[in-house]
Amino acid sequence: MSYSEFVSELKLENRVIAVTRVNSADEKTDDIFGCVYKALKKVMEGKSLVLKKDSCSCGGFAHNSGLDDEMPAIPGGFGVFLSHGSDQMWTPPGEKFKCCPEIAEAMFDMLPKDVMDGYDAIKFEPYREGMKADIVTMFVDPDQLSGVLVLHGYGRAEYDTAIAGTVSGCASMLRIPFAEMKKEKPRAVITGTDIAQRNFVDENQVAISVSGWEFEKMLEVTGECYFHSPVFKKVRERIHKDEEKEKRYSILA
Repeated sequence: MSYSEFVSELKLENRVIAVTRVNSADEKTDDIFGCVYKALKKVMEGKSLVLKKDSCSCGGFAHNSGLDDEMPAIPGGFGVFLSHGSDQMWTPPGEKFKCCPEIAEAMFDMLPKDVMDGYDAIKFEPYREGMKADIVTMFVDPDQLSGVLVLHGYGRAEYDTAIAGTVSGCASMLRIPFAEMKKEKPRAVITGTDIAQRNFVDENQVAISVSGWEFEKMLEVTGECYFHSPVFKKVRERIHKDEEKEKRYSILA
């Protein structure tokens, strides 16, 4: 089955992004204001985006995406910011995502490092048939997430073929998947769940990142996977509920 057929079955048109590490000297880089998740809406509309270390006004982007392995320099301290905050007027309010500064800093220290392999920029573009991306990120609703997860685990015996971490949106979309892609059995990473960036994602969606080479394997098995099983029929009807009834069915009709 082709990429276009995969997208059609799960109704993922304009929801699939190819992410590739690149050298900034070879690309025209962009500057964006605010959260990268907000900028990804333009990518899903057909535009490309190339970001380097200083491309984003969000102070956490470079550190969480993998472009910079240093802990973010935040007034009052990174750990204080992620936990209870400070009563000093020159410090930002605490996000209260972690119980204390020590736990927050330990969390950052545990993130994978050296994931860029010498590249100094990240390119986002709409996925096209035959692309060789480092990772592929899909924005999905719960039914589509189920479909992607099952397809990703089709040839795997282990149960933990995907993970969902309590980290920043950039870390779960980029840094962690960049590290996973180097493994013999990469795990898919559910992303778009960071409270700080949830308002930039559709309230009925999350996202999931998979390694590019595993995404290619997913496309290779679509001709024999659950797409051809009666068990998928009712879920497929829900995914395609906005279409005319006679168009909701595929080979299962």
